[in-house]
Amino acid sequence: MTINAHVVSMTDKYSVTVSKCAPSIMADLYLRLSDLRAEDLSEEGIGKSFESREQKLRERAALLGWGVHRVVIENDVVSKNGRQRSASAFKRQKITLPDGTTALRVVRPGFRSILDDLATGRAQAILAEDLDRTMRDPRDLEDFIDVAEAHKINARSLSGSLTFTDGGTDGEITMARVMVTMGNKSSRDTSRRVAAARERKAVAGEFGGGTRPYGFEPDGITPRPDEYAVIKNCSRRLLQGVSLRSMALELRGAEALTVTGAPWTAETLRDVLLRPRNAALSVYRGEVIGKAPYPAAVPEDVFRAVQRKLTDPNRNTSPGAAPKYVGTGVYLCGRCDDGTSVDVTLGQRPQPRYRCRKSAHLARAQKPVDDFVLGAVAARLSLPDAVGLFAKPKSKIDVAALRFEADAIRENLTGLAEDRAMGLIDRAQMIAATEKGRARLAVLDQQMADAVVESPLFALIGAEDVRAALGALPLSVRRLVVDTVCTVTIVPATRKGSGFDPKSVRIDWK
Repeated sequence: MTINAHVVSMTDKYSVTVSKCAPSIMADLYLRLSDLRAEDLSEEGIGKSFESREQKLRERAALLGWGVHRVVIENDVVSKNGRQRSASAFKRQKITLPDGTTALRVVRPGFRSILDDLATGRAQAILAEDLDRTMRDPRDLEDFIDVAEAHKINARSLSGSLTFTDGGTDGEITMARVMVTMGNKSSRDTSRRVAAARERKAVAGEFGGGTRPYGFEPDGITPRPDEYAVIKNCSRRLLQGVSLRSMALELRGAEALTVTGAPWTAETLRDVLLRPRNAALSVYRGEVIGKAPYPAAVPEDVFRAVQRKLTDPNRNTSPGAAPKYVGTGVYLCGRCDDGTSVDVTLGQRPQPRYRCRKSAHLARAQKPVDDFVLGAVAARLSLPDAVGLFAKPKSKIDVAALRFEADAIRENLTGLAEDRAMGLIDRAQMIAATEKGRARLAVLDQQMADAVVESPLFALIGAEDVRAALGALPLSVRRLVVDTVCTVTIVPATRKGSGFDPKSVRIDWK
């Protein structure tokens, strides 16, 4: 976990002075941003800027005759997944201690860097807005007391609640301990009440507050039809085989935005599709506790299938940008006999070309190849027998029974590691059992997905103009259709000269 604190070096930004002599005490100014509270608002209801808060600290330092060593603004906290959230003087996080054990601690590197300044003599004082905004964990206070007593540190706050004189008198230290203890208890009481309120809201299916979830109005329960359509469409196409990268690219191309206004990414789309609220399920502390009082964007079986697919540890994910052409990674190279696919290269030529991913021994202009392949696919799907060959109707599948079997296999796979550690099975047995279990899981997951999502070909078979319908589909679906109905292999041309040679593309129908 990486946590950042914004540090501002000493400047002449504010010119409040009381003496022309160099100050004998240099102070670190400490500002902390937490969730917006009432005290963070001006009389007009506007959030106070750090600039005005910093200026007040500088003015107080000048009145005390202190110089400013630096300003530490503790605000940005970055979690493992890269999301930013506000710092807190109380909220604890699980960290690894130097001895290798884990524990819950308040993690604030800005405050810790000030302790380093005080311990090394770079600063001799700390000036903050309030004791409550500086320390609310007794461990932090005790660390500060140790440094203050050892180095005769001074401390002041705008509110007067933080006062240490030359290391702190007995009365100052005792008062600080009492106030931090009471502040810590207040935070725990608030945390308990907030948790209880959130649980009540979750049980009732109400929105817990915060940024509106994608698909809903700010009240968190009123659906937004346009965003519901995105959730439904992307869930269905994911189960059909379309990648998150391709769908995110299409959303960016359509200028669709996330709740924060940022462009879509595969990671953002994954987070949205994994929310139980898409199936109108209420969740508390990661567990589904009931149904929510709003319509589902997708049926629960569809959501469960999406969840299984996106959380499968064996799921293949490809890094890099989403493909921009029908045949990228779909068409095969006819000079290679090992299933090598082709990629697109631009080079110095006027148009993109499909090229073997291994070698330059085969290349073909992209557009005429795609036109030929899509035309052949459209013609094949226009024939009367297409329904029977490609668009097989759904069979009657007991999804609950399949899910029960899949859960049992996953539980057994988890137990294999324990059996191996206890010497009940050897390594070869564990590997064989794991491979067998994973193979069966793949079959079960595919059967469950087939039971809840229709084939991408249903929209084409029986269409009045199959070629037009195929061309109107998103690129990701066109790629999926081609890969579903045929195997395309680009082979060496049989004739010389310019112009496209249809015999250089072989189509084998599946």
